[in-house]
Parts: sequence; C-alpha cells; structure tokens
Amino acid sequence: MKTLNLIALLLFIAASVAVFMLDTPTTRTVQSKVMAIFAPFMHASATVENTTSRAIAEDIDPKELLRETEALRLKVQKLTILSQRHDELLEENNKLRNMIGYRERSPFKDLIACRVIKRSAATWWSTLIIDKGSADGVAPDRAVLTDVGLVGKTGKVSPHVSEVILLTDELCRVAAVIDGTREKGILSGERGSLENTPDLRLRFLSRNAPIAPGTNVISSGDGGVFPSGLLLGRVKLFENKDISGEALVETAVDFTKLEDVFVVGSSATPP
Repeated sequence: MKTLNLIALLLFIAASVAVFMLDTPTTRTVQSKVMAIFAPFMHASATVENTTSRAIAEDIDPKELLRETEALRLKVQKLTILSQRHDELLEENNKLRNMIGYRERSPFKDLIACRVIKRSAATWWSTLIIDKGSADGVAPDRAVLTDVGLVGKTGKVSPHVSEVILLTDELCRVAAVIDGTREKGILSGERGSLENTPDLRLRFLSRNAPIAPGTNVISSGDGGVFPSGLLLGRVKLFENKDISGEALVETAVDFTKLEDVFVVGSSATPP
C-alpha cells in the first residue's frame, strides 16, 4: 500500500473514532445517521444472541425427553396399527362385494355361502373345513367355488361343518375342456410343497393338439358332480406323451387365500 493511502486510511479511522467519542451537536447528528444505517444488523444480532442464550440457559431434563420420545413412539405405533386394520377391512369389504356380485349374476339359483374355519398344514392342498353342513343344505359331492373359479367338492358332511376336497388334491378329478376347442380330458391335482401351489394335469388330450399357453380350461359337466362352464385354470404348457397329449394347468383360484366359498346347493339350477 502506498504511503499516502495508508496515511489517508489512518486519518479516516481517527475521524470516525472522533465522531463517536465527541459529544457535540454535529457529532451526535452523524452518530444518529450511522446508527440508523446499522440498526437492522444490530436487531438481527441481538435476536440470535438472545435465542442462543436461552437455549444454553434452559436445563433439559433427560427423563422428560425420554418420556416424550416414548409417547411419540407409541402414538406412531398406534397409527400404524389403525392403518393396517383399515386396509384389512377395505380388502375384506371388497371381497364381500365381489362375492355378493357373483351370487347375483351366477347362473346357480342355490348357492350356500360358507366361511373357511380350518386348514391343516399336513393337508393344505388336499382339504379344508367350512362352517356349514347338512342342516344348512350342504350335501356330499357338491361343487365348491368362488367368484374366480372352482375350488373343489364337498366330502364328509356333518350337520354344521363340512369337509371340502380341493381341486389340487390328487383324488379330485374333473372332466374338463380346453376353451374354444373340442379337446377334452380329465383334470387332477399333483402333490406340491407347502410353499408352492401345485399345478394341475389335464390328461388324455389329442397328440399335437393346437393348445396355446394362457388358454382357459373349464369344466365340461361330464360325470354329473361338477356343472359345466366353471373356470378351472389356464394352460401353462402342452406336452406330447406316448399315446396322448397332456397340459400343465395353473389354477384359477389362489388356494393360499381362501376365506369364503360357495357350495352349489342340491336345488341349484346348472347353467
């Protein structure tokens, strides 16, 4: 810095100090104008200082903070439970709407609504127990279904509960037809693990039959137990065997989520 500039800066600083040190009308006027210019910065600085001082001065009780945290945690937990319950009720309501809608548009005039009350891990893909029996009009060898498709047929029946033999059981055989074709066969279940829904096998089809994956498989009505037109599943794969063709079929009904079913009553009118 040049000598003249340094001398000028020192003189300016000295003059500024003199203005704030002297008590004359002129200096007081200058001081007031300077303070007016810096007033907003002084207010902001004071606010920050006061806030910081209060925060430091407050004595925070760790026990009270812990109680507040626990109360908030319980509140969040309660709201989470309420939200889950709301979703469950909404899902259940939608299921009931679908069931009621199916009952109204169903070609069967006698459908007995039943609730699944028992399933055993050992027979998960074979049987289940429903809450209606002979006193409610349920009889053996009657078709059991949902709004999606065929579930199986009734087995042993008591006055107030009944057994249902599932479509996935090896002993539940259904006369079936490939939708849109004349290909007929017998559909039966295959043993599967508890984790995976077993596929169905549709046997005795024609060799080289033009059956595309995704084609619906429906009941043909042959045999008298199962009415015709019930959706059984969809073709996953078609295979040529030694003397006939076979189709691997994926079930239409999700057997892991069965809660409500219909039993076709003895006075039901088939489609």
